[in-house]
Amino acid sequence: MRLARVTRRGRSGHVSARRQRGVTAIVAALCLGVMLTALGAIDVGNLYFVRREMQRTADLAASAGAQTISNGNGCAAATASAQNNAVKGNGLTNSTASVAVVCGRWDPTANAGQSYFSTSGAPLNAVQVTVSETVPYFFVGPARVVQAVATAEATNIRSFSLTPTVASLSGGLLNGLLNGLLGGSNLNLSVASYQGLATTQIKLGDLATALGVGSMSQLLGAQVSLAKLVSAMTTAAGQSATLGVTAITDLGTIQAAIPPGLNVALGSTGSTNGLLAVALNDPQAAASATVNLLDTLLVAAEVAQQGQSAIDLGTALNLAPLASVTAKVKIIEPPVIAVGEAGQNADGTWRTSAHSADVRLYLNINLVNLNLGLVTVNALNLPVYIEVGPGTATLQSTQCTASKATSQSVIGAQPGLAYVCVGGDVASDFANTTTAPTCSQPAVITSASLSVPLLLNLSLIDISVGNTATNQGLQFQVQPPAPTPLTFNGIWGDSDDYQSSNSNAVGAESSYLLTQISNNLLSSLSLTVAGANPGSVLAAVLQPLLTAVNTLLSPVLISLDALLVPLLQLLGVQIGVSTVHDLGLACGQAQLVY
Repeated sequence: MRLARVTRRGRSGHVSARRQRGVTAIVAALCLGVMLTALGAIDVGNLYFVRREMQRTADLAASAGAQTISNGNGCAAATASAQNNAVKGNGLTNSTASVAVVCGRWDPTANAGQSYFSTSGAPLNAVQVTVSETVPYFFVGPARVVQAVATAEATNIRSFSLTPTVASLSGGLLNGLLNGLLGGSNLNLSVASYQGLATTQIKLGDLATALGVGSMSQLLGAQVSLAKLVSAMTTAAGQSATLGVTAITDLGTIQAAIPPGLNVALGSTGSTNGLLAVALNDPQAAASATVNLLDTLLVAAEVAQQGQSAIDLGTALNLAPLASVTAKVKIIEPPVIAVGEAGQNADGTWRTSAHSADVRLYLNINLVNLNLGLVTVNALNLPVYIEVGPGTATLQSTQCTASKATSQSVIGAQPGLAYVCVGGDVASDFANTTTAPTCSQPAVITSASLSVPLLLNLSLIDISVGNTATNQGLQFQVQPPAPTPLTFNGIWGDSDDYQSSNSNAVGAESSYLLTQISNNLLSSLSLTVAGANPGSVLAAVLQPLLTAVNTLLSPVLISLDALLVPLLQLLGVQIGVSTVHDLGLACGQAQLVY
């Protein structure tokens, strides 16, 4: 029994030892697993740390490249800038690291459902950077190649209008125009006041803030009263670095003169005429674009007046005592201020374009009580109808450099077609908005009486413009020239801010419209005596009368040109001439897109 107990104790000790050795093995295995896990975690952590630093390097390099892609050296400069930023700026010196740079275009509208970045398309506006590096594992596994990809785009934004032009700020034209646009208000601002408005730039972002909208998309989708818009312009002008001395006071005067009921759509779409035509993939980028107060005010007033009753501009065209002029205008399509990026879309249309107004103008030039010796002219009325098609300016290219003086934009300008009629049916043409105008009635411009003292006082002669035999008035068209490229630098406020395309072959810029009527007037005048065509002998005798009428009308028409041409410019239209007003170049700050 004693031996049995000893034997059991020995067996028990052996079992206990084996159990201890088993526990130790398990603990050792667990410790080894923990150690391997910890070492693996260090390797994985290092991998993610390197990956994060590589992404940071790729982001900064892509942004640096995008900032320089639009300069004169294009992709070469962008590639060098991105690589230098990665290597020198971010210390990417590992011998196994590499930086690959691809230039292209980022455009969400061009590749629907695919990558927005493409190596095709123009202009180049984006850089894609791929940073690669071989990262070794310290403890577990072989080395592996890690990549980080970043794409950044930068948009150069130009804002411009196709007239109005500060060169037209003369006399009472602007007061007359604004009084007509504002429904007969009584503005009487000085030229200096309008100059101050023309030289005050405001940012669209400041205008959006003043209107209480949170984004540029909301701004472009808004419709506000003209009075509220002018109030917001006043607030935004307070943030301007180019604020005119009396601009705030002058805007207050204009705001007080605005009648109720005039509303303005701020964004222009395919179905709505608005103040701004913004052609950007990301409208928010337009927040840094600038416009001046005068262009904004005039275009907004014309947008508000579209579809309203005819605007009376008679007070603006004052030729007293030479003549009195009745002038009414209808705005069919108002002008627009363009903000956007250069180049063409995939379908060949220009991304950013400004259109001048499509207007109809009715004039009746009246001279009365003219004594020509034996002949007394009881009334001389010349009815004129002018229909001006919209001109167009397109943003063809931009280039930003380190210097504003060497930065530039090229804008193509093309005037619209003009149709002019002197005829008896011009009043119906002015009222007609559905069919093409006609000029199918000669205009009787005067009925003259032959007066011989104590013997004779008879109304015998009618003088008409046009061809009474074919029943046609005097009509002609001014054909638009081909687009002319105009180059602007990046400095706002210098001598190149207003540039004109003048390829009009029929006359100079200051006398191309009514002067043409004057040039054609004598050959278009015809006589009827007592309701019938005179014989050749009588016609020869009365020819000096036609010459006298032409002599009287010609200086009136030429003088009216000097008023009408700048007034049309302020409305946003010119005939044979297009003046582009540069409103500023905002060289884009690069932003990561993915």
